[in-house]
Amino acid sequence: MTTVATPVVPAATDELLSHDDWSREELLAYQRDQLRSVLEHAVSASSYYRETLGSDALAEDVRLDELPILTKQTLMEQFDRVAADPGLRLAAVEAHVGGPDPGGLLAGRFHVFSTSGTTGRRGLFPETTAELDLWLAAGWRLRARIGLGRDARVIGIGAPTPVHITQKLFAGFGGFGGGRPALSVTTPLREIVSALNLDQPEGIVTVPTMAGMLSEEQLEGRLAIGPRIVIVGGEVLSEDVVRRVDAAWGIEPYQVYSSTEALFMASDTPEHTGLQISEDLVVLEVVDEEDRPVAPGVPGFRVLITSLVNRALPLIRYEIADTVTLAGPDPSGQPYELIERVDGRNDDVLRLAKAGGGEALVLPYRLRSAFTHLPDVVQYQVVHEPGQMRVRIVLREGASSETTRRVETGVRRAIEDAGAVPPPIAVEPVAEIEREPGTMKVKVIKTVREAAA
Repeated sequence: MTTVATPVVPAATDELLSHDDWSREELLAYQRDQLRSVLEHAVSASSYYRETLGSDALAEDVRLDELPILTKQTLMEQFDRVAADPGLRLAAVEAHVGGPDPGGLLAGRFHVFSTSGTTGRRGLFPETTAELDLWLAAGWRLRARIGLGRDARVIGIGAPTPVHITQKLFAGFGGFGGGRPALSVTTPLREIVSALNLDQPEGIVTVPTMAGMLSEEQLEGRLAIGPRIVIVGGEVLSEDVVRRVDAAWGIEPYQVYSSTEALFMASDTPEHTGLQISEDLVVLEVVDEEDRPVAPGVPGFRVLITSLVNRALPLIRYEIADTVTLAGPDPSGQPYELIERVDGRNDDVLRLAKAGGGEALVLPYRLRSAFTHLPDVVQYQVVHEPGQMRVRIVLREGASSETTRRVETGVRRAIEDAGAVPPPIAVEPVAEIEREPGTMKVKVIKTVREAAA
């Protein structure tokens, strides 16, 4: 077991923890004050927001849902005008990312993170050291909430590139660098298993697919660790992974709803009653296809995020193409609203022919449910192609010969339960399921369009 230095806990951690004791009214008053500060700063310092929002955005009775939406495409096309810091220019940011030390500070002041997400459109997101420290404090708040002490041994398994936010997040979290094993989702699994067996971490922070793979290694006897806490984010957490983690270690993983643009949008409660929205750090709007707010229990089509943290590059009603279902107030009495379920990108929603005519929407949770009771399926991916559905599965050694038939039956039933007509379904056993190019994510449900002529 290696000895490592205790990580530095951000100064803002205790202040954020104190917000848990606020009333709902106190939290919303704080959020309104922070939002007004963000709007005033953006209109004053960003030519883009000065033009698109104008002074009307500073009126006492302004409603956030009346302000324009910012897409990633617009952000990147208008980057220099959106930026509210004169030290940020897209050419310099791109040169930094492509330079010899992309993980270092740009101009001695900015961390720069790059992502293509699952949309394939590249985004560059600089943050000041103070902004990143506040996001890290939100992570330490989660650690405190779930009982992962400040001296607990944590290991992070994230992206291999220094411009992905996970490396600095995990370093600030005490799970990367400073003597910790340098592991990523692209490290060969046998090397990850060997390192974890030596390290014996108390906590693991990674993506759900990696947590599922490590659980399988534990169940098969190749991995022998006893973590008290597993924290996952960056992908949809399926019931299948929850079941495997419980079978391996007798614990339920804690989920974080995060993105490069807004690192801790929501995180699991200690009782696993839902994901508490970080309403002191973001304003999160869940809307339908017409950008109208949806009620708790109704799946939204996209999420609009207004960051109360990021000032150098303000993000006001920034679009994230996730399907999210709200749950309403936290039953514990803490002041935050809850998210019931994160279903992933809205292009994960399958649009299939409806029985009797028209179109039916098949939400991802329905398809994932087909695999919940199939322990012989280690990983899976549902690919909707023109004219068919291809289901790629990684099977456990010694899997039943009936598994492929059960997969086909389960997927077919899930589609029918959604009121859709199943297309031809082909189940294909594979050795592994690749992560999306340029990301650390496995896209569990994806649609492949017709190639352009």
